[in-house]
Amino acid sequence: MKITIKTSRQINECSNDWDDFLPGGHHLKSKHLQAFKNANIDAIDNYYVQIFAKEKLIGLAYLQLFQFQHKHLNFNKAVVSKLIKIILPAKLPLLVCGHLFRIDFQGFYFKDPLHHSLVFDAIDLFKQQNKKCKPCGIIIKDCKELFTEQSCRLFRYHFFNGDVTMEISRKAHWLSFDDYLKDLNKKYLQRAKKILQAFARIEAKELNAHEIAAGSAEIERLYWNVVNKQTIKLGTVNTAYFIELKKDLGDNFEFHALYHNGLMVGFYTFIFYDDAMETHYIGLDYEANKMFKIYFNILFAAIKKMIERQDTALEMGRTAREAKISAGALPKQIINYVSVKNPLASITVNYFLKRFNQSEDSEIMKRTPLK
Repeated sequence: MKITIKTSRQINECSNDWDDFLPGGHHLKSKHLQAFKNANIDAIDNYYVQIFAKEKLIGLAYLQLFQFQHKHLNFNKAVVSKLIKIILPAKLPLLVCGHLFRIDFQGFYFKDPLHHSLVFDAIDLFKQQNKKCKPCGIIIKDCKELFTEQSCRLFRYHFFNGDVTMEISRKAHWLSFDDYLKDLNKKYLQRAKKILQAFARIEAKELNAHEIAAGSAEIERLYWNVVNKQTIKLGTVNTAYFIELKKDLGDNFEFHALYHNGLMVGFYTFIFYDDAMETHYIGLDYEANKMFKIYFNILFAAIKKMIERQDTALEMGRTAREAKISAGALPKQIINYVSVKNPLASITVNYFLKRFNQSEDSEIMKRTPLK
């Protein structure tokens, strides 16, 4: 099928047609995309693509162009860091169909499922019409389905199986957090009780958008404490991101700040869906974390919230898999398709992702916390 596209830099330029085309409550509605735009995230440009066949609107695609730079790499060894910076260009434009900062946020929608593979054609047309973008790599992120090998080969994409997230499913008899604790093996139950006891001196408070803004300096500090421990940072958010998310999602987004003696020592965030939820971004004071086991208590707070809401599943994110498996989570494959033009970038990124997954997977197999 031959298609044409229309690309906008502002979602309000196409919001009426865009929103009317989408089902009610869809995550690609213009108000959600505008909220992210309002946050003004560093190194990201947004593009909104309408897809037509014979002048009839048949699909939509949301694209983010991320400028991957040396500052997004953080290696402990100075020699490795210098070597990588010598090999890689100062900027590597990465085109993402989807959302870099969200999980399960497919970046395209077609009314007819048979048209899904046209997303490859649409992105190819986008590149032809926006030659200044020149992405060295493309990711079609968080797909709901697997594409045929033929479709991928035609446009030089491959299925990337190195991306997994951690998820815990609620058992039917978990009606309270105590039911979850009772299902832990003896060793993990004893450990959980010590972790919960250590948290007794921490005060938790849910913040509204105004309170998030007022605590901006502390939130940024705690967030960057966590970010600076990551080897590869595919973009970073800011306090405005949380404010806009709260304004946009309302009760479907919660920001919880943690205090000790009046000082913010951590925070965690939740996003809620119809019958599931996710732990979104967190921030930590690592000295306080040693004393009060804040990180593990954030995991427990998320599990408790899942049970209170009687959700079917809790999405816990990609990082710190060893800790999450000790709470009962299991790895879940994320369906991404990747096309990398720059061979050096491909080799470098795949090497570190592969090494990360191997080290984490070896720990995952050792954990059996639930009876």
